[in-house]
Amino acid sequence: MSQTIIETIIDAGIDHVFALPGGIASPVFPDLYDYQNKLKVILTRNEQTASCMAAMYGRLTGKPGMLTGQGPFVASAGLFGMMEAHLTSTPMLVLADVTDYGSFALHAPFQCGTGEYGGLDLKEIFKGTAKFVTVASTPLEAVQGVQLAIKHAVSGRPGPAVCLFKVPALRGALGERDLARIFPVSRYLGVEKPAAFPADVERAAEEILRAKRPVIIAGNGVHAAKAYAELVKLAELGGIPVATSYQGKSAIPETHPLAVGVMNMYGEKIALKTVSQADLLLVIGCRLKPQDTCFESPELIDPRRQKILQVDIDPRNAGWVFPVEMGLCGDARLVMRQLIDVLADRLRREGNEDRGRWTRAIETMKAEEGYFDDPSLRSSQVPIPSARVVKELREHLPASSIVTLDGGNNRVSMLRYYATREAGTCFASAGIGAMSLSVPSAIAAKLLHPERPCVAVCGDGGMAMQIHALSTAKQHGAAAIFVVMNDSVLGAVRDNQKGRIIASEFIDTDFARIAQAFDCRGVRVRTPGELGPALQQALRSSEPFVVDVLTDPDERIRAKVMSPWARAALANL
Repeated sequence: MSQTIIETIIDAGIDHVFALPGGIASPVFPDLYDYQNKLKVILTRNEQTASCMAAMYGRLTGKPGMLTGQGPFVASAGLFGMMEAHLTSTPMLVLADVTDYGSFALHAPFQCGTGEYGGLDLKEIFKGTAKFVTVASTPLEAVQGVQLAIKHAVSGRPGPAVCLFKVPALRGALGERDLARIFPVSRYLGVEKPAAFPADVERAAEEILRAKRPVIIAGNGVHAAKAYAELVKLAELGGIPVATSYQGKSAIPETHPLAVGVMNMYGEKIALKTVSQADLLLVIGCRLKPQDTCFESPELIDPRRQKILQVDIDPRNAGWVFPVEMGLCGDARLVMRQLIDVLADRLRREGNEDRGRWTRAIETMKAEEGYFDDPSLRSSQVPIPSARVVKELREHLPASSIVTLDGGNNRVSMLRYYATREAGTCFASAGIGAMSLSVPSAIAAKLLHPERPCVAVCGDGGMAMQIHALSTAKQHGAAAIFVVMNDSVLGAVRDNQKGRIIASEFIDTDFARIAQAFDCRGVRVRTPGELGPALQQALRSSEPFVVDVLTDPDERIRAKVMSPWARAALANL
């Protein structure tokens, strides 16, 4: 039975499995032995790490990242990465057992998750984070369940989908008398993504051409659709500046002349000013979360003075937060291609000379006010300010590096000061905003792209949470780099305690030495001058490498860079 399931997974184009075997699902793993040339099994130290790696696989490939293990632990530790995938529209395939011990399920056997009296209800637990959950009781249902889970994971707005197995589903065999037939899963997946109605595209193009100061706000939907080339082409064709949400960071290279950075409560000031001055906002694959809109500040976005056109694959998201002039429902890549075709035809016939004044004004603003710039980037202070760490990353990492961000104050510094030079190279912990997510994400990225530097940037809190992932990186030959902004403080927590400090300060931890204990490489950095050479050493290494940077524990980065509009809104909460 398990061979048929494995062949179904391979037929769907999935080539990695992130796993921690256990329970009655374990019999599947011996059959994987014969498929190692097609399906690489990545053994992790716990289900949390496996789920985060599966989520990153989904973000980078657009295919479901596969997580498998014993049901109760996938439904607890494994929910960490599933929640991130759910909130970032990332396809994920989750296969686990309900540990029912066959005919003993009604007597509450150890670890049972069928939902019967005395046990757990794993199906209900998964429903909160998955698009689709099914329980297979027979071999036929097992194959059908996996096929449907794959289809649900990638269809419409992507997300996690779960197939749970009872004992008979895995240990039986497909019967000749089964009425339902099994076909290759790839034949169920050949459904085109939706595009917008042509009449809506024509109307949207007309609104864009009429606007004097249009701005594109690009969100995670651009990442999900891999629509990087289309975004640049649309912006250049229309002479339209591009801001991104936090999740959308690197949807366009932030060094592009039309890029204005991240629109967020901690975002680039040029992005906030540009959006606030716009007369039309073309929102693409972005839900306009409160943090990105400075808590819906009318100084930033106000539909009474700005027209909003919103593109989203989920019709519920267009006009969710703000009323819109119109919503275009469809895949971000396809809708942008439609707009490009219509705009190109109109501009060939009519031209658009007025738009140059708007883009020149943006260029002047960048030059006069400093784009992705701050004096702290050049600080020689010890302990090291976080901005100086970011400066060294900008200078030493190749443009193609894949950078994964974490939760905490370190992410604020990265979203504000790290300017990406290529699209699709920076991925935020922006679903649940979790600490530690960057660590397994960078390892997964390195497994998929061994030719590129893959760098996790995190704090000491996040690194400590998944330090064991260094073992996974070492075991599977993933020479990722881990840059730890180590101030021995839960900075975001401590900063809100107003001097009444409790449960937010740690003892000093040397992550470089811990890395060495895992037979990885590591170096501790104490001064700004040591940071560049340490990064170069890490880039040359063929082993996982930790750069443990002692950063300023007294820095208050959130207070420093928070938008006044967000500060005013928070004061009234």
